[in-house]
Amino acid sequence: MPSANNNDLAAAQAATAASSSNNTNNNNNSSKETIIVRPSTDTDTASFAVKPETLLQLIDPKNPALYADMGLADGLARMLKTDLVHGLTVAKTDKAGQDDGQDFRRAAFGNNTLPETELKSFWEFLWIAFNDKTLIVLCIAAAFKIAIGVYKAAFAPAGKRDFLGLIDAAAIIVAVLVVVLVDAVSNIRKQSQFRALSDFAKSLSEFRVVRNGETVQIATSDILTGDICLLQTGDVIPADGVLVQGFSVQADESTLTGEPISIEKDLVKDPFMLSGTKVVNGVGRMLVIATGVNSLNGRSLAALDVEAEATPLQQKLGKIADGIATFAIYGAVTIVAVLLTTYFVVTPPSTRDSFEISQDIISVFILAVAIVVMVVPEGLPLAVTLSLASATVKMLKDNNLVRHLSACETMGNATTICSDKTGTLTMNQMTVVQGVICQTAFEHKDIPAAFKDNVIASLSSASKDKSLAERLLAFIALTLNVNSTAEETIGTDGESVFRGSKTEVAVLNMTRLLGFDYQNDRHASELTAIEPFSSERKRMSCIVRSATTKDWICAKGASEIILGICDRYIDANGRVQPMTAEVRAQNEKTIDAFANNALRTIGIAIRPLPHDHHVHIEDKTDGDAGDRDLIPDGSHLVFVGLVGILDPLRPEVPDAVASCQKAGIVVRMVTGDNLATAKAIARGCGILSADGLAMEGPHFRTLTQDQMDEILPRLQVLARSSPLDKQILVNNLKRLGETVAVTGDGTNDAPALTAADVGFAMGIAGTEVAKEASDIVLMDDNFASLVKAVVWGRCVYDSIRKFLQFQLTVNVAAVAITIVTALYTTTNGPKTMVSVLSAVQLLWINLIINAFAALALATDPPGPGLLDRKPASRTQSIVSPKMVKMIVCQALFQIAVILTLFFNGSKWFGAPENDPTNSIKRTGADAVTAAIIFNTFVFLQVFNLVSSRSITDDINVVRNFFSNRLFIAIMAIMVVSQTIMIQFAGVVFKTDPAGLSAAHWGLCIALGFCSLPVGVVLRLLPDIPLPESWFQSAPAAPAVPRVSDASVDANANSRADAKIADAKVAVTAGDSSATLDPAAVSASAPSASAPPVRFTSFFGSIRAARADQSMRLLMDRNQIRRERAVQARASRHGHRNPFMSRSNAAAATAAAAAAAANPMGVPIQRVGTNASVRTQSTVDQ
Repeated sequence: MPSANNNDLAAAQAATAASSSNNTNNNNNSSKETIIVRPSTDTDTASFAVKPETLLQLIDPKNPALYADMGLADGLARMLKTDLVHGLTVAKTDKAGQDDGQDFRRAAFGNNTLPETELKSFWEFLWIAFNDKTLIVLCIAAAFKIAIGVYKAAFAPAGKRDFLGLIDAAAIIVAVLVVVLVDAVSNIRKQSQFRALSDFAKSLSEFRVVRNGETVQIATSDILTGDICLLQTGDVIPADGVLVQGFSVQADESTLTGEPISIEKDLVKDPFMLSGTKVVNGVGRMLVIATGVNSLNGRSLAALDVEAEATPLQQKLGKIADGIATFAIYGAVTIVAVLLTTYFVVTPPSTRDSFEISQDIISVFILAVAIVVMVVPEGLPLAVTLSLASATVKMLKDNNLVRHLSACETMGNATTICSDKTGTLTMNQMTVVQGVICQTAFEHKDIPAAFKDNVIASLSSASKDKSLAERLLAFIALTLNVNSTAEETIGTDGESVFRGSKTEVAVLNMTRLLGFDYQNDRHASELTAIEPFSSERKRMSCIVRSATTKDWICAKGASEIILGICDRYIDANGRVQPMTAEVRAQNEKTIDAFANNALRTIGIAIRPLPHDHHVHIEDKTDGDAGDRDLIPDGSHLVFVGLVGILDPLRPEVPDAVASCQKAGIVVRMVTGDNLATAKAIARGCGILSADGLAMEGPHFRTLTQDQMDEILPRLQVLARSSPLDKQILVNNLKRLGETVAVTGDGTNDAPALTAADVGFAMGIAGTEVAKEASDIVLMDDNFASLVKAVVWGRCVYDSIRKFLQFQLTVNVAAVAITIVTALYTTTNGPKTMVSVLSAVQLLWINLIINAFAALALATDPPGPGLLDRKPASRTQSIVSPKMVKMIVCQALFQIAVILTLFFNGSKWFGAPENDPTNSIKRTGADAVTAAIIFNTFVFLQVFNLVSSRSITDDINVVRNFFSNRLFIAIMAIMVVSQTIMIQFAGVVFKTDPAGLSAAHWGLCIALGFCSLPVGVVLRLLPDIPLPESWFQSAPAAPAVPRVSDASVDANANSRADAKIADAKVAVTAGDSSATLDPAAVSASAPSASAPPVRFTSFFGSIRAARADQSMRLLMDRNQIRRERAVQARASRHGHRNPFMSRSNAAAATAAAAAAAANPMGVPIQRVGTNASVRTQSTVDQ
């Protein structure tokens, strides 16, 4: 067994002392060996020794032989006039974005953008809207009406000539044009909103490259052929390239090949990094060889053009609309049949000639078509898309970037939220506040002077050699500085900022305060192997080469894990001692004390190794990573100490959690921290209640299904969890019928994000893979913003229900009034087949319903009571019993008012002496009564629109009324338009051409206003008792299939800490503990297979189009395009396995395989060179 003694430490200290001179020599050597190629100013593309077509042959299919002929990375760099170490040499640009001197390169190889999706013009939207079948039928009927009108006006006998026939037909056509115009304007508005959202999303995409020898953050669209990109775990590769330097780099190419495996990359055999694929392991440098439309992914996406599918709510409403449309068609046919039968059989038109009879028959058909046009709920999908368009734009202001529109709907009915801790519940501003180094305790206030004095005094107490103690402290700082992924980079604003894990940033800030800058240590050190951080191992390790015959393993990670694999420790005198039970217990007590104070504890350990004990980076071959551990860090380590890191709780989180709980949403915290820390944070947030359960991941994944069903309702905290544990939790919650929202930031969170009903990725700390798998991106990583997504989701859901309540009320009332009055006029009075609501009037009412009302209700802001009710279940119908009560009773009230006016109007108001419109023959009522009926019916809808702002028992329908200016503007447009119609278009609408008097207007408005008090009374009455089955829209969610432990990576399980796996794990309820016997736990762990992974471009283009009266939104356009691109390219891709499924399930398996690794990027330096790779990680330790 390798051993460490005080001589080993002394040698390490001596090596540390020599680091400064080594750093200087290394830098000098580097400057001598590096040749910086200055870009030519020649704009001729022939100035490059290679063309884009040749570069494409490298990757489609993969051609390592051609790559070798080109001279591998060095030869390709010369052809592209770039430098593998310093990258492109570009001119410094100011914030205004002046020329960077690389236009000649763009001219030769293009930029890294795809052509914008062509937007539909206003005229195209007009044509799409006009293609509605019912409108076409109505126009055909109007054409017949025009033909008859022309005959009546020009060719009929002198005594029977009628010029109003042409006006009727023209009015119908004008009404159709207005409906089409409003529809097109609405769609243009939605299209512009989604394009703005797409442009904003694209502006967020950045990548790290090396230019002028510096690491800089640039927009993905600014990447050029010849750039050196820095890759790390979780990146989505932005362009095609070749790997020129790296360690353990693996890529998920299932988006291209359909193979659910990770491809190990090699600098010679397979260095090809393809755009759109994902880095699932390792770090490295990539030389960009193709961008934009010249890249493999760009060519495939540009060749595809598909439409996105409707959202679930659109599909559900589509079924409702289809049912209503079917009812309307049958109703219209019935009306025609009954009226014709009555017209010819009951009251034969013996006194009419054939011309009048044909005109009456055509009028009946026009009336029937108008009824269908009005009743068919075209406004339903319009209301959905208007509401979604409005909500997604406003959600962006609340730091929610919606990637999949269906998530906006689903989030409103979420029943449980599984939230990460770091950065979501806490501020992700970490600071080392306490710690123990070499058994000497310190606090943040002691740094730097008191800390260094105390530690150095303690370490030198035995040897009396202060310089030796200083060198030992410097060596400990070096192990922390090199075993880290965080670093400072230059952002797009030119400022230097720390990027990477906030935990590591806190540690690096501590070492910097102590006077040991990480940059100096990294430049002076040589790393020969790296084992990235993973959720299974809970630690990160590297091997740093010293000047002696000993190399050193540097490990840091979860403190109890690190302590468990140490059998020695450095005492207060700086000497290595055996780890006794007393010392171990003392350190465990310190860990518990830190954790109970809500501190994240990080353990630090080292171990000496001979030079030939491990695999060198340059000796690693393809497949080595999967055969054995490169670093023997599983035992026999020397415990150096631990630090406690404070991440303050976000001040707004407790109120946000309380709001969720009030809304019937269970909030669960899923974290990688230890149980004590997790419980302390959960109590501070209000997540962990007195009767709630807290459990650790290793035990959770071993529960049987029965145990899972018993524990899940009370489980509130899952600590020391892996991404697999999170996925198991999500799938089992869904199996129990929950609607689950999940947050995630790491690459291995992708399966859980995909499995959830709504996946939230972190916009700041999240990897690109996590964002790809998510539905919504939290731009500020804040839990309070997630709660706002719940509010907007419920607002969208309620907006649709409000519109549905309004429209069904109008439909029922209008159809009933039309049928009753048409039957009456056919058998009595003028004995003509007409309704008191003419076809032109019905079309105007249809415009109010499908355009104005949809726009008004869809943009209503969320009310304060949205979080005061429980979420709707999966099986709950969109039409509630309260809505049925309002629809039926309000419709009956409107029918009663209109029929009362119809049968008594002539007696109450008196018929006009002169009626040029012959209204009694065209509507069954005199001109004044017809005008009052039409006006009253419209105002009943205007005030019912206000009443429909509430779909609950809340009688205050004017709450926040004046905060929605668009709603007020729409009502004003409706009232003004109706005034014009009544006062100046009586001939068209078959009402009194002279208009209505002030008294008549007052009567109409008063009767319409009665809809509001009627609504108040109805809300105070009990609901109509109806069968519960009427309100079940779908069967219960099917059980989610589960996977056994066999699907879990055996290597990952074997690397799990033995102490954690074998010990009796306690399930804690609040502050008490209830221990479960591990012997009672089934050997097979219940889990659930991940649903298909959605491979969509996070910054893909978005466009909107309307077809069949619904907006086919292209928020998910690249998702469908890429899935189809798999089939288009897999057949000719070199890695395709003909026996491997290319379905989404295969892609999900790939993501699940990646979940077993969850590696974290790390800075490395290739042995024998001075070229260092700098990366940062967003995967939190």
